[in-house]
Amino acid sequence: MERNITKINAKSTLPNKKKVAAYCRVSVTKDATLHSLAAQVSYYQDYISSNPKWLFVGIYADEGISGTKVNRPEFNRMIEDCKQGKIDMIISKSISRFARNTMYLLETTRLLKSLNIDVYFEEQNMHSLSNDGELMLSLLASFAEEEVKSMSNNVRWKVNKFFEEGKIWGMHDFFGYKVLDGNYIINEEEAKIIRLIFEFYVEKNMGYQKIANYLNKEKIPSPSGLKWCFSTVRGIAENITYTGELMLGRYSAEINCSNHSKTNKGQFPMYYVTESHPAIISKETFQKAQEIKAKNNEKYVATKTFTSPFEGIIKCGFCGRNYVRKSNKYRVFWICSGMSNLSGSGCKQTLSLREDTLIELTNKTLEVSNFDESLLKKTIDKIVVHDTKDVDFVFKNGTIKTLHFEFKSRKYSWTPEMKEQARRRELERLYGKSSN
Repeated sequence: MERNITKINAKSTLPNKKKVAAYCRVSVTKDATLHSLAAQVSYYQDYISSNPKWLFVGIYADEGISGTKVNRPEFNRMIEDCKQGKIDMIISKSISRFARNTMYLLETTRLLKSLNIDVYFEEQNMHSLSNDGELMLSLLASFAEEEVKSMSNNVRWKVNKFFEEGKIWGMHDFFGYKVLDGNYIINEEEAKIIRLIFEFYVEKNMGYQKIANYLNKEKIPSPSGLKWCFSTVRGIAENITYTGELMLGRYSAEINCSNHSKTNKGQFPMYYVTESHPAIISKETFQKAQEIKAKNNEKYVATKTFTSPFEGIIKCGFCGRNYVRKSNKYRVFWICSGMSNLSGSGCKQTLSLREDTLIELTNKTLEVSNFDESLLKKTIDKIVVHDTKDVDFVFKNGTIKTLHFEFKSRKYSWTPEMKEQARRRELERLYGKSSN
């Protein structure tokens, strides 16, 4: 039988397609703007899919969120996907849709540039990876930021005019009250909860967290629909509005693209309006609550002797909240305040960061052998922790250094004292067995 050999030619290698995503955002949740967002999503899906050299990997869309805010869930998820290699290029309608804060825009585009990820801004016809991309981004973002400041000034003027007339800017329902014909009327179901909180705090000497725990245990609905937490109870106990009076201007509209409002500590005028609406609790009860709070604050200040140099600069890569310092019998660690205070209902990031690991990463970033608090404060603007176990150290000059960490075995956290205690417990256990 004659043997036949047939050559099968190699198939040509298919070209790798560029993985492309789009980012969309609207700053309000009105029907018209949400329709606009849906139109943007549909447009980008068709636009990316129609390019044979591109692979459509998704649309990231934030609803009702300002471009000046760092806390944008979909935006943060997109950055995480970029770090995991899921995206090669991002398309955005304009710089102002992507971010209006110049510093934050440059931080983000520099991070993406270090990952070789391009951002294309349609309106400006600009690529962030181009030679003059960063200079143009800086200039155009500055214009967008100035526009925000001008809008902020206009809004502040309108708000102050309302306050001068004893009116509420943007009147809407809030916990305990609903709006009817331009007036606040009591929502009795919610008012019962408010009275209960004041009763527990004033008459039964229960703290904010203890009250929150009780309300959660009884499955009593909170203002947000999530679990009750310390800050929610405190906000109610300190709100003079429940006495039927108003303090307008407690929060100021700062000309600051990072924070739209801050507590007014006297830098702007405030307006006190009496007999504004029906009261849920008496002025006497409210005053007693404030006196109790003042005494508790004095005790807290007297007992608080340590402030960590990391306090206020560690941010959650998912929700943007601050990380807070916690401890147990094994170690000191940092965790997202949204996770810590809201029992997991406020932030999906559950990743904690041990303080000794944090110090090691900081020393490596600053290229020092021993921790230097003054150097940290002088050079580092913020530290962002991601659920991929990546930590971004953002320098004050705008550069970013990303380090990765892994969890340490518990045995590395045992001090000599802890080992000695464990040894003694084991001896006592064995001695007890032998004595029977």
